[in-house]
Amino acid sequence: MNVIVTDSPSDIETTYFEVKILNRPIHWPTFGALALIHIGALLAPFYFSWQGLACLIAMYCYTGCIGITFCYHRMLTHRGFKLNAVAKWFAHLAGALALQGRPLDWAMNHRIHHARSDQKGDPHSPLDGSLWSHFLWLIPRRNKQNHELLIAKYTPDLLQDRCCVFFNRTYIFWNILLGAALLGFGGLSCFLWGFCLRTAMVWHMTWLINSATHIWGYRNYTTSDQSRNLWWVALVTFGEGWHNNHHAQPAAAYHGHRWWEIDATGWVISICKVLRIATNVKNPKPMTANSQTETVYS
Repeated sequence: MNVIVTDSPSDIETTYFEVKILNRPIHWPTFGALALIHIGALLAPFYFSWQGLACLIAMYCYTGCIGITFCYHRMLTHRGFKLNAVAKWFAHLAGALALQGRPLDWAMNHRIHHARSDQKGDPHSPLDGSLWSHFLWLIPRRNKQNHELLIAKYTPDLLQDRCCVFFNRTYIFWNILLGAALLGFGGLSCFLWGFCLRTAMVWHMTWLINSATHIWGYRNYTTSDQSRNLWWVALVTFGEGWHNNHHAQPAAAYHGHRWWEIDATGWVISICKVLRIATNVKNPKPMTANSQTETVYS
């Protein structure tokens, strides 16, 4: 399931993701979590330890690569491949620990983004402001009834997925457990580096794709949106920065379509395929004469 076409520009998606933030009440739990994690991230350098740094690197790779780019994005949202049962639960746990929301919400938001990319109803288009696309879109409190309608509309397949539904229900528990474990066994340094700073880094890693890769970069494909390929974002996001490639072929498990477009998540998928952990891997279609390269730095 990739792009769902909706009927009218003045519909539930447009209403749910209304950009006028000053007209919407704040969702205080989200605002509080954003504030506390960033405060912890700012405190982390004052409590440096090699153990804490090791926790950050390990958890950044686990939650950022395996959790977000590999699981939530390429497997769960776009169905670019399938995993065996054990690997699927392992990857879902990584996604939950990224603290980017429940899997159904994450997939719903991203599927709507593809359906409405840079149009009315897009959850996070930089055409509505770069800060809006980066993180402000997360802050407004939204109508619960509309949320349930959008979940049913955009994620009916995932509602039938036992693993996804389980982690959707237990999402908060795993993050409390991880935070307590890091604090209890590794001390304040491991908590601030492995939980707070790492979470903030993975958040901004993902948010850069929503903002920067719709503003700067080059285009291999002519698409109806403003998606771009941005090399430095690709480096810190395990290959997600080749965003124009992805918007041109959203179901493809691999985002690097030229030999020099490094896609670390694609490497992980290839390893899983060789080990027969991953199956039904969808390859990108070859670039043709209809593909267009356009460089935009503005």
